[in-house]
Order: sequence, then structure tokens, then C-alpha cells
Amino acid sequence: MDRNIIQIRNAFKQVAVYDNNLKKIKNVRVLGDLKTPQSVRDIPLHPRLKKLILKIKAERILECKKTGKTFSEDDFVFLNENGEPFVPERLTNKMPKFIKKYGLEHMTVYSLRHSFATLCSSERMPPEVLHIIMGHSDFDTTRRYYIYITEARKQQEMLKLYNKQYTENQLQDLMEKNKIYLEKIARLTEPVMA
Repeated sequence: MDRNIIQIRNAFKQVAVYDNNLKKIKNVRVLGDLKTPQSVRDIPLHPRLKKLILKIKAERILECKKTGKTFSEDDFVFLNENGEPFVPERLTNKMPKFIKKYGLEHMTVYSLRHSFATLCSSERMPPEVLHIIMGHSDFDTTRRYYIYITEARKQQEMLKLYNKQYTENQLQDLMEKNKIYLEKIARLTEPVMA
């Protein structure tokens, strides 16, 4: 917290346990390794998220004092109704209810990761920083699978190009001529009244 960093070191996972006949007995939750060595990373902590984590921490300390339990700095922050850390599948299953409750458009937990990459890229985060924050071994993975170039960004980039080719007055003149032609086309395509 003092360094304003979230350290990603491992993942809490749900794993199936099988008997000797390969019949599934149960699911257990275990602390496991991340997918790749690049997934181990430090991410700068946003002040809003830090505030939320500190609030939860304060609530947990109070809860521990009330129940006589010992608070540990190593405890997980985000817990489910049973006091266990969330597993990815649980978050995915809860997403439709969350979307409905807040009137959001369809999304998945995974699509939030894509949106984050697109937003960072749109805001000109250097690729060498973005791919490390995302936990990818190289930027090509981030670029190829996570970043969507928005219409607004394409328009913005083209406008930069136009501004290098024309003065502001020339651009304004072109836009006025376009408007005149659009109005003319609209008049020409109006249905004829009998």
C-alpha cells in the first residue's frame, strides 16, 4: 500500500478432484501458479481502488476485533459470501446478475480486460508498458488479441493527418463545401410530391 502497487504473484483456483476411477468427487479451491512467468507482475494501484481496499481492510480489522480473530496482512481482500477468495468462474457466473442490477450492456469479466487494454492504448500508454501491465510476454500478444481501435480513435488520428495537410481555414472551407453538397443530395433524393 505504501508503494501504491498491486503485486500479482499467484491465483486462487477451483480444481476438480477425482477418485481412482477418474470420477469427479468434488471441487477444491487452491492457491496456484499463474499462467506464465510474465503473469507475475506489479501494477500501479489506482487511488480509487486503494480507497476501496483500505475501506475493506478497516472493516476486516473491526470484524476480527469483534470476533476475537487475528487479522493477517496476508489475507485475501475480496471474499465471497462464505469468506473465501473469489475464483474466476464465480466472477464469470455473477456477471449477468451484476449487469442486470446496474442496467449495463452485455459484457464478461474477460471483456473488461480487453476494454482496459483498448482504453490504455487509446490514451497513448506506451506499448512497452501496457504489455507488462497486461502480463504478456510481448506487445504483439496485447496488440493482436486485446486492443480494439475505436471509431473515435480512428477519427482522431485522421484529423491529425488532415491538420498536417491543411490549415484550419482550408479544413473549415472543405467542411462547408461538404455540407453544401450533402444538402444538395438530400434535396435531389427527396420524394417528389404529386
